[in-house]
Amino acid sequence: MNFTVALLQITPHGNKQSRNLEKGLKCCREAKSMGADLAVFPELWNIGATQCPLRAGGRESWTASAIDRRSDFFLSFAALARELRMNIALTYLEAHLPKPRNSVSIISRTGEVGLSYSKVFICDFGEAELLKRDPNPTDIGCDVNCSPGESFEVCVLNSAEGEVRVGAMICSDREFPEPARQLMRNGAELIVVPNASTWDDVRTSCLRTRAFENLVGVAMANYPTPVNNGESQAYTCVPWKDCKSRQMLMAKADEQEQILLASFDIDEIRAFRNSESWRMEYQRHGPSRRFAV
Repeated sequence: MNFTVALLQITPHGNKQSRNLEKGLKCCREAKSMGADLAVFPELWNIGATQCPLRAGGRESWTASAIDRRSDFFLSFAALARELRMNIALTYLEAHLPKPRNSVSIISRTGEVGLSYSKVFICDFGEAELLKRDPNPTDIGCDVNCSPGESFEVCVLNSAEGEVRVGAMICSDREFPEPARQLMRNGAELIVVPNASTWDDVRTSCLRTRAFENLVGVAMANYPTPVNNGESQAYTCVPWKDCKSRQMLMAKADEQEQILLASFDIDEIRAFRNSESWRMEYQRHGPSRRFAV
């Protein structure tokens, strides 16, 4: 069974939501024509990852950009998922109190919401910096005006070939072991990672490690240059086969705008998880007492 993920490494139109909607719908159609079972947007697509302005009144106008699942923006993608019979991982600034959330909803090929996840490990540093007369934007986290999420849900998505259990992390979530571990414990076989950051070797190492240590496929979608620097990528969790090492990297983009496809062999992932079930037990329950120190 193969499950193909389209990583939409595409340039937004800033906080112009009508134009982001138009482009997002067009790119989803293109992803479907390329054979995708699931299209994944980079982080905060509805506002193009626009950060909260520091000027007076900036927070209010930015917060007003938040949408919910009843908005025309969201419902347009739900209708498209149903039309195309393709799953869509839509990212957006979500209306929430006391602060909006950095969220992704995975919409199934029937147009229903399979799961909605809000970034838990938010970058909320810099509140003291905001109090200064001339705050330095680089010392302020991109999520300082967001509320964190609270759970790690997993949903079952269908394709023409079968079912796969999918979870989600957002950006800095991947830099901590807990989100991916909890998703694995909740049954995830594949984790999608909407992202908006400058990519580097350390982040690559973290992403590959999240795949191997939790025996899951991982697919990350980032913004191209000049918003970020692209390098969207996907990894299988299978580092060896028939006692021979193999490349875990399945697909990698450059810095430019593109739709990157990664086709996951779900049967192979399941077989590897079965053969390495002892490793998953350690992740779920910890080492047995005889190994305690």
